[in-house]
Amino acid sequence: SNNVKEGDNVDLFQTYVEEQHRTVVDILMEFPSCQSITLEGLLGCLPAIPPRYYSVCSSPLDNQQAQGGDAGASDFNLKVAFSVVDYLTPRVTEDANSGRRMAGLATRRLECVCSSLLSNNRLALSPKPKVQIFPKPSHEFRLPSNMSTPLVLIGPGTGIAPFIGFLSHRRAQMASLESTQAAEQTSEGTWRGGYELEPADLALSTGDARGLNLAIDYMSKHQKVGDIDLFFGCRSPDHDFLYEKELEEFKESGILTNLYAAFSREHGKEKTYVQTLMRNETQCGKRLVEMILEKKASIYICGDGNAMGKDVQEAIVTLLAQHFCGEGVSPEVAKARAVAHVDQMKSIGRFVLDIWS
Repeated sequence: SNNVKEGDNVDLFQTYVEEQHRTVVDILMEFPSCQSITLEGLLGCLPAIPPRYYSVCSSPLDNQQAQGGDAGASDFNLKVAFSVVDYLTPRVTEDANSGRRMAGLATRRLECVCSSLLSNNRLALSPKPKVQIFPKPSHEFRLPSNMSTPLVLIGPGTGIAPFIGFLSHRRAQMASLESTQAAEQTSEGTWRGGYELEPADLALSTGDARGLNLAIDYMSKHQKVGDIDLFFGCRSPDHDFLYEKELEEFKESGILTNLYAAFSREHGKEKTYVQTLMRNETQCGKRLVEMILEKKASIYICGDGNAMGKDVQEAIVTLLAQHFCGEGVSPEVAKARAVAHVDQMKSIGRFVLDIWS
């Protein structure tokens, strides 16, 4: 019947074109009879190439301090993180060209650009490769203006990228304020040191603390700086723990209060995701509830996949509901209160998501 044939055509398109990620060029090469198409018809079949958006994982303030405070420095550095798309399509017995290796259009190009920079081959760096970029400002996914606001950062995989920028900016802010405070004390005659200032007396860069804990030292002398807890997730701690060294340094310096890492493919252990840590680790769950309800923390979720964002939100709602149940209300009422609390946080900008698929 016509319905059966139509269903067969849909299945054929699904398995032959969509699952194998065949393009118009692939079809034209495999079916020469289709090559009689006009240029106008070909252009009509080609979809527009959308821009790729990558999160910046650096801070302009941190970069300025690295340049010695020169805001007009020409060699400004901007860092991004991306995963190189490289995979095999499913192999089908009836399709000799199945099981093809596919690469991302943008990430493959970026990988080629970066390869010369990572090879330490000076000849390969002349001329320097160029990539066209443009900014896409975010009005919501940004650090709170008040440094005392506690933060909960949740970024599995490359979702960690903007949070490295957040932490770098917070470190630069604190170093900058330290420098300003010291300069003001000196100029106003309120300096309580000796008559001659030692180099270590003025914090002029992020390295001036010389072993001291930047965050704790700042909080002991000046205003309160909010805690920052970060959740990171990846497959293996030995393979794709992005920015592991940087995160440990933020932790040791006191910029980062708590670091929770989940690994879904660690050898000999059960699959663990960030939402698993929240639900199953008692102290982690209590800390998260404390940050949300008592410390009034702002929550940021960034990552690949709508399922991750949904699962993390459900885990947070579950933890809040369990807390409200302890106040003597029914599970149904507690769940409703938890959902309402998260919705309220979203409405006032305290619960922000940046999820892509």
